[in-house]
Amino acid sequence: MIKEFATCLAEQMGIQLTRISVVDGKLLGCRDSHLLQLYADGQMESTLLYQRELEALQNGSACDRLGARIRSALSRLQMQQET
Repeated sequence: MIKEFATCLAEQMGIQLTRISVVDGKLLGCRDSHLLQLYADGQMESTLLYQRELEALQNGSACDRLGARIRSALSRLQMQQET
């Protein structure tokens, strides 16, 4: 579900993502968060996802903060592509 949400936001910003991955936070020592990695044109940006936001998204209610963090990562990715 998060991959579709991120892809939709990227498309709205005119970014074609080549890969999206979610790293389980437990591997990073965090039980309630994950790392979303967004790739385009050989560049990568990441942002933090909280478990409660992922659960809310799966239940059909998108969190504004989640969307803002993903858009911020996408903006950074877009800036990398321009340089």
